[in-house]
Amino acid sequence: MYNATIAAALVLALAVLATPAAADEGDEGGPGLDFMFGNHIDTHQLTRLRRDGELSGKFLIYFTGEIDAASGLPVARHPRGVMHDEVCGVDLECVTGWKLRGKAGEAVFLSHGGVNGNDHPVWLVDRAAIPQPGSYSHFHWITSAGTEALTDGVEIPASCDVEMAGQLEGAVAEGLLTLDDGVLIYSWDPASVHVGGGAENITCPGWFLELKAVRSFAFQHGGDTLPVTPGADNKTHLNLLTNYALVPGITGTGGMGSGH
Repeated sequence: MYNATIAAALVLALAVLATPAAADEGDEGGPGLDFMFGNHIDTHQLTRLRRDGELSGKFLIYFTGEIDAASGLPVARHPRGVMHDEVCGVDLECVTGWKLRGKAGEAVFLSHGGVNGNDHPVWLVDRAAIPQPGSYSHFHWITSAGTEALTDGVEIPASCDVEMAGQLEGAVAEGLLTLDDGVLIYSWDPASVHVGGGAENITCPGWFLELKAVRSFAFQHGGDTLPVTPGADNKTHLNLLTNYALVPGITGTGGMGSGH
């Protein structure tokens, strides 16, 4: 299994590569190695790869100056990096939105865009693969540009080795989706459906993340603005699916043709 392979590889790599550093408070894994996923999440994450092979760290946010009318909370977003002039400490004053812990794993990519716009990619996993105990509700993939490239034994499929979430997704077909013999099986409104060609149905290595909010704010991402309060958060970054099927008239994301 990937989880066992990567854990062994990480422990070996850390023994050689880790440099002395202050451990996070309560981090029983001890000093570790600054960790990078090698994709867009690195614009808003600060984590360390601990000696026990797990991640610990935080997700960063910045406040937009707006107030969410529904909750009365200040609106916050993840900084998106240099391409958007949203670099923490340069363009923006960032703060910690969540503390996180991570465990290595793998998941099958399903889709990205949907009724909420370009939201967190959706991943198919076996329930038994979700780490326990805890509240690991988010999966994020890694690339060869990340810290995992320091280790051996982690194979990253080419279709998973991309920087942006939208690059995981393949082509979009306009019009009616039909069988090869021309028999109509679905009608989409609007008339489009993602037909693959990217990482769809490919198993990608990555990390299951458990998030605990450290403050109150309204998190804006994709097409949602969600109230956040301190404590375990299984809502704002939820992107795990444990079972799915193609059902006539129902798409994978609620009606906009972005499911599989």
